[in-house]
Amino acid sequence: MFTAQQRILVTGASSGIGRAIALECLRQGATVLACGRNVRRLDEARAQACCPDRWINVPRDLLEDMEGLPRWIRGLCQEYGPLWGLAHSAGEGIMDSLRTYELSMARRHFDLAFHASILLAQGFCDRRNSCKGGALLFLTSASAVYPEKGHLIYGAAKAALAAAAKAISQEVAPRGVRVHCLAPGIVDTPLEEAAEAFMGPSYREEQLRDYPLGFGQAEDVAHMAAFLLSEKARWITGQNYIMAGGRY
Repeated sequence: MFTAQQRILVTGASSGIGRAIALECLRQGATVLACGRNVRRLDEARAQACCPDRWINVPRDLLEDMEGLPRWIRGLCQEYGPLWGLAHSAGEGIMDSLRTYELSMARRHFDLAFHASILLAQGFCDRRNSCKGGALLFLTSASAVYPEKGHLIYGAAKAALAAAAKAISQEVAPRGVRVHCLAPGIVDTPLEEAAEAFMGPSYREEQLRDYPLGFGQAEDVAHMAAFLLSEKARWITGQNYIMAGGRY
């Protein structure tokens, strides 16, 4: 599906969906620039890779010097070559409500889920940094389309990102750059484990009843992500795909 000359930057590559996307793109032939905050976990993911020589660790905390993210991407491209794709999966799970709303928490979450995403997109979409025909992929959430209790800030931030992605897709389409969003429902990852710990012992069984195909696995999302990043999806852009095991 990919060649080694097709370099894909994957954020959140140290665990969960981001790790699965990085490993799948690598398995499909791409060179992966794996971004995460925890170098040890990046090394652990690299150890799982089929071709570790095509896995390059590029550790970074996306909340530090956010305004420098476009320059950071420019530096990566100067060192390794232009990017074919960017899969932005880095994020933090958050369960909240109107009663527990705190402005500082909301600002931090919007910084990571929205502002960092747009700054990464700005860097990727620089003509010097990305290849014609390549793709930008954001991980949004089913909560962005079907908001529900407990996802006030999370759902709002992801909805903002999905709207922005649509606008970006129209802006960069004349250059042959595609923009996609994947909006998963509940996927068994460390973020879901944290949500279950927060919501209590009955949460998992209550939610499972609404998923005819059960909860997803990170690999389920990774397969779709790799397809959208590839040339096989060359006539697709500007969509927000819900993956939720038949819930919606």
